[in-house]
Amino acid sequence: MFFCGDVVPGGVLPYQDEYMDSQLREYLRSFDFRVGTLECAVGTNLPYDEVKMQGRQNIVYIRDEDFFRVKEMGFDLVSLANNHVWDLGEEGLKNTIKHLKDNGILYCGAGMNIEEASRPAVIEREGMTIAFYAYCMYNSPWLGYVELAGEGKPGVNPLDIDRVESDIRAAKKQYDKVIVLPHWGRECSYKPSPECVEWARRMVAAGADAVFGSHTHSAQPLVTIKGTPVCFSMGNFLFPDFYMYPPRPIWYPGPDVDRTKIKDVSDYPFPVIEPVRQVSAPIARVGWAISATVNRDKMSLQPLFVRNSNSNILSFGDMDSSAKKALREEYCMVKYPILKFPIKLVRKIRKIFQKQLAKA
Repeated sequence: MFFCGDVVPGGVLPYQDEYMDSQLREYLRSFDFRVGTLECAVGTNLPYDEVKMQGRQNIVYIRDEDFFRVKEMGFDLVSLANNHVWDLGEEGLKNTIKHLKDNGILYCGAGMNIEEASRPAVIEREGMTIAFYAYCMYNSPWLGYVELAGEGKPGVNPLDIDRVESDIRAAKKQYDKVIVLPHWGRECSYKPSPECVEWARRMVAAGADAVFGSHTHSAQPLVTIKGTPVCFSMGNFLFPDFYMYPPRPIWYPGPDVDRTKIKDVSDYPFPVIEPVRQVSAPIARVGWAISATVNRDKMSLQPLFVRNSNSNILSFGDMDSSAKKALREEYCMVKYPILKFPIKLVRKIRKIFQKQLAKA
């Protein structure tokens, strides 16, 4: 099985000939099953969600004609439990699900009511049943507005940890393996949020066989908790640069637009006052690509990194040394909590020396 982070198969990709190198493409084809997070709505000329347009207006979507890349990459299952699947409102969610069903791709984490949104995607392989549950964090400044499913109300599956534990315990009585796909945490940080660390431990204690997180647009530690693999965030997989126009939605310029004259920005401006091209930060260009061999006794992982180049071509890649160091430190603080104080002290001393050197 293959696991990766956030996937948005649109943005600038329709304006270039290729988006993935041949080596990575062949690697994806080698798996029996591929899982990712589809962090966007799908729809051409659908109205933007009214609530989001009244807020920070960050509308992330792909057009109908861009969906073929999801199928082309070979995804067999996607999580819809995220803060952008509702960006085109209810019609966008319905259209997204229709594309998935039409292409034989399983999904979990969102639906037309809470029953559908909380339902696991289940597969059977070699006599084993594997259930995938997806949840989205909410009431967090790092996820913004999230439309939650309810009784007779469409939306995403909320990450309420008590209910998550109950779901896992019930599922373990019915399925051989339970894999949890939470969308959570703070964006563009190598550090897992304290609540994510606590919730991951509770998921493992409830019986989860693996936890693969998403949302942060940055790779976060891959650890084992009581022998269970937990990746707090797999970061971005296919999340390219994109165009925006006022006030802030993703924009797909037509052939009459000279894209070479559109200004590049490296941040995420609010509001957008002129058309811009949002260029990903280095931290958002590297994510985990995790190969998992699943048997009845355990899951064995082989993690690699993928990199989205400045020309928006996805390939195998690596982190720079400073990023690796930061990720290792966060790994140690999660895996060995006793090291939190000395690591924080070293960081503080390092900052003092850096300031002194800068003054010298």
